[in-house]
Amino acid sequence: MKKIRIFLAVFTVGIIILSCEDPLERTAVDRFADASIFNDETLTDLTVANLFARAKFLPGANETNPSRLVVDACAGGYSRTFGGWPGGYQFTRGLFTEQGTGGQGTNEYWDWFLVREINEVMIQINDGGLPQEYKDTRTGELHFLRAWVYFQMVKRYGGVPIIREPQSINLPLDDLQVPRNSEEETYDFIAEECDMAVTLLEGKELNGGRPTHWAALALKSRAMLYAGSIGEFGTMQLSGLLGISNPDKFWQLSYDASKRIIDEGPFQLYGAGPSSFEEAEQNYYDLFTTKAELGQNSEAIFTEVFIGNGVKPEDWERWCAPAVVSGTTFLNTYLETFEMYEYIDGTPGALDRSTLVEGVFHDMADFIGRKDPRCRANIFLPEQQYGGFTVWMHEGLYVNGVLETSNVDGVDVPAQGPSRDIQRTGMFNRKRSNDQFLVGPARGQGGTDYMVFRLGETYLNLAEAAYALERNGEALEALNTIRRRVLMPDKTSIDWPTIQNERAVELTFEQHRYWDLRRWRLAHIELDRRASKGNKYTGVRWRKDFDNPGFYEIIHTTTGTATDSWDRIFEEHHYYFPIGLARIQRSPALIENPGYNE
Repeated sequence: MKKIRIFLAVFTVGIIILSCEDPLERTAVDRFADASIFNDETLTDLTVANLFARAKFLPGANETNPSRLVVDACAGGYSRTFGGWPGGYQFTRGLFTEQGTGGQGTNEYWDWFLVREINEVMIQINDGGLPQEYKDTRTGELHFLRAWVYFQMVKRYGGVPIIREPQSINLPLDDLQVPRNSEEETYDFIAEECDMAVTLLEGKELNGGRPTHWAALALKSRAMLYAGSIGEFGTMQLSGLLGISNPDKFWQLSYDASKRIIDEGPFQLYGAGPSSFEEAEQNYYDLFTTKAELGQNSEAIFTEVFIGNGVKPEDWERWCAPAVVSGTTFLNTYLETFEMYEYIDGTPGALDRSTLVEGVFHDMADFIGRKDPRCRANIFLPEQQYGGFTVWMHEGLYVNGVLETSNVDGVDVPAQGPSRDIQRTGMFNRKRSNDQFLVGPARGQGGTDYMVFRLGETYLNLAEAAYALERNGEALEALNTIRRRVLMPDKTSIDWPTIQNERAVELTFEQHRYWDLRRWRLAHIELDRRASKGNKYTGVRWRKDFDNPGFYEIIHTTTGTATDSWDRIFEEHHYYFPIGLARIQRSPALIENPGYNE
């Protein structure tokens, strides 16, 4: 079974020849002319593996630059302050036009080639001569994959054309111009696809990370949550093409899927029941670096497996690891993200910034040591250990009351940390950065798995859907279950801000925050950071006091490169990406989203 997982995670075979034409204009049904492929399990597995390998479960994995990681960047997760990669900057700067989102598709997902090929392969598999149980399993996986692809599109563009079967290349051009279905119809279709995947996959033994019926339920839990919140917080637009008219229907669907996973699934929260905050921090860090396909991660529902050392690798460690190890340290964290984390007594994490000035020293045991263990597990902070190295992040060292910036004889602490660990925000991502992969500047060495779905998210999905359905007690218990895993005190009441902040701190750097802010219709508040509004993202500078171990002078600052002068912009019409003029010219039946053709 593990060999099959390697097929799904590693191989991209050249069985499928891509066309240069727009698949919404013409969709050929004879792409897989050699039917013998689907009479052979190995070749069929490879064909399905090719489709899964193109699904982009982790955006930006093993890219030549980290611009695709901008999804979390513009959500207060990372500080995109380093030079280059203008596509990512255009996206955060709100340069969405009728030409598309800035960066020529960096964060787009308009993959009709993949939809077409999924539709074709479904037909070919079922027309083939393999055993019915095998055909049901592969078809179930493809229903899951088609639901995933449609979910990626609907959360960007709203309603999109629903194409269940490949169109004949011989149809008249007018018949190939497929109009958009409504956003609500698209979410209904995703629910149907998930249900079909559950039906076909339930009871099948699928080890090693292939999508099980639990993965299909997890996708339904997440997608229906999005639909419910869009109905709760959004508005109907374009004569019903955009928006959700009945949010409770989708809240209930999300609730039901989450409830089944929690009540019936074989999953457990990883590292539950720690005996100390230090153990809770270590357990939470290990949650994201433990290989799920070895059966060691009780929380993983569906995982994309990476191997490393040039074999199905990804470059997470290269972008995130401290400069003392990697020499890079690209993906910085904002002070505002640090402040989302409460203290261990449950008090809010917001700082008194008037104390973050020269001449005021802070005891790090209080400033950092009393933070929610998830804060220290997710964010690199001064003097943490990584791969046997101490992470020094200070820009100067006080020795005998004098601020030194050059090393001092007889002092066993450097006067400064590596420049990349100092600049920009003074903090950077730790979550999923595995110190077993002590990589340098070379690309393609990392191999940390990515959990696409995990039980922790499912508890939070249940909490949110239950609250929306006025089941407050159940919502509160689900949310507190997550908090107890890291010994954080129970909440005694629940509301939308409590739910939203708990998702922020639990799911930081997991590709959720940007999309959560969009579906809650908070992105135009949280992601719109302009100098004129006085709300730009910020960071700190650290200055260590050698004479008083554990004390630092901490200076509040804006981040310090040329690109920091750029405003981060999110207008209300950005809740839907533009379809784009070029696509509409190829498929005139499509209708542009509001705000892009005015």
